[in-house]
Amino acid sequence: MTAIIRLALALGFVGAITYAQPDVELATARMLGASQVAPVFFEPGKNNLNNEEKKELRSFFTSLRESDKIKSVRVLSWGDREYPAKDEKASARQISLAKDRADSIKYFLQQDLKIDSVDTHNMTERPSKLSELFKTDDYEVKSSAEATGAAPAQNKTGVFEEMARSTTALVLVVLQ
Repeated sequence: MTAIIRLALALGFVGAITYAQPDVELATARMLGASQVAPVFFEPGKNNLNNEEKKELRSFFTSLRESDKIKSVRVLSWGDREYPAKDEKASARQISLAKDRADSIKYFLQQDLKIDSVDTHNMTERPSKLSELFKTDDYEVKSSAEATGAAPAQNKTGVFEEMARSTTALVLVVLQ
């Protein structure tokens, strides 16, 4: 009986973690002036949107357009590893993969969904010292994502990797 109770509590804990995740995404969106957010998932090593993700994005933007006008979109894209800790640097391959993923989403949004203003941010790279000094847009995006927990470093993803972001992107939408 005790084992069943422990199992139920553990499953409830994992479920709570799973449901808390979108709150982190929405908190990041709000910190950056966006009111809506959608995650996009990639296969490891792949940089193109699959048909299911395209369908999800079409549905997401169709529902937004029914009631609001889209002002701009920000895409935060990861490679196959987490946001690097302050003393780490990602490989050129991971940086390129995250860039290609962001570009793939941007191309789809602009060409298929006719969204003009799409800004991308490579979450496999930390902001440069110059970016940090001048508090650039890229610095603000990355520091906001890190502060809310949406961009955890490898050693801060949680026991069950519940906060992990590798192989994903976040699409943040600013409405008029």
